[in-house]
Amino acid sequence: MHKAKLFFGAGAMLAMSQAAMAIDFDAYGSLRIGVEAVSPDGSADDDYTGLRDAYSRVGIKVSEAIADDWTVSAQLELPLDLANLDVHSPYDQQDQVRIAKLQINGPLGSVWYGRGWMAYYNYIAYPVDYFSSYYSGWATTTTFRREQTLYYSSPSFAGVSVAAATTNDNGSESENRNQYIISYAANGLTLAAGLDDNAGHKDNRNFGAAATYTTGPWYLAAKYEEMIVTGGNNDGTVANLLVQYSLDDSNTVRGMIAEVDFPAWGGYGGTVLHLGWDHQYNDDLKVFLEYYQEESTSAISQSNDSFGTGGYISGVTSGGRAITAGVRYDF
Repeated sequence: MHKAKLFFGAGAMLAMSQAAMAIDFDAYGSLRIGVEAVSPDGSADDDYTGLRDAYSRVGIKVSEAIADDWTVSAQLELPLDLANLDVHSPYDQQDQVRIAKLQINGPLGSVWYGRGWMAYYNYIAYPVDYFSSYYSGWATTTTFRREQTLYYSSPSFAGVSVAAATTNDNGSESENRNQYIISYAANGLTLAAGLDDNAGHKDNRNFGAAATYTTGPWYLAAKYEEMIVTGGNNDGTVANLLVQYSLDDSNTVRGMIAEVDFPAWGGYGGTVLHLGWDHQYNDDLKVFLEYYQEESTSAISQSNDSFGTGGYISGVTSGGRAITAGVRYDF
């Protein structure tokens, strides 16, 4: 009996060990910070120099194969503001979780629920969001991540794929925010079109299209978005053109020009110019240098105190310029 108990216990431990070995556990992080010299426009705003976090984060992802070609995973990712030594987004003190979702991947596509990157951002806005500093990704009409989101993306059929998302987390709107995407990819070219329906009654809709082309060291991307607001003259548009060139395995230069016109938001950027250089020192460490300029209020802050009373970045009414030198360490 004693030997049987020992045998049973050893077998149970072996089974548990094999089950544990089937689980893939990945702890990761990306620490990103820059020193910036900022010149806000406006007579009441003074030039300043300070530190600005560039969307640092740490996370954990656990995944397990549950059948042939099927995987289930859970992911939690937290934002870090290294400049203020706190756990929140560098532009919003209330944003304390970047990703928290459960996901299933299989031959029929991917489905996840929770908080994560939205479909419209992934296919329309992300193609021009390639810079390394804090000032990347502002020239868009959409949101980045939302809680209480159900997301689906299909496999590619002859280069064509679709994605959709619906979320209860829609700010002041009582209806869900719904997004629909169709894309095509072949021979280095990707085309995507989508709708970001900001409320169930369709009183605020973003239509967008994006195109990217990769050939050799070149990466070219363009997008156009149009926001339609029912019952007023507050419709807005944004157009971006990004050109990126890899000088070698370590050095990449890029430039983007954007024209952002949102009357309801005071222009929200106006004419935007963004230039950058990245040097990949090794697999984990990158340094970057960027110049950012905007015509009207968007990303430029009045001072190196990033936060206003509402917890968001305190913008200026007439734009400004920023030069950022920074470092990024991935692990």
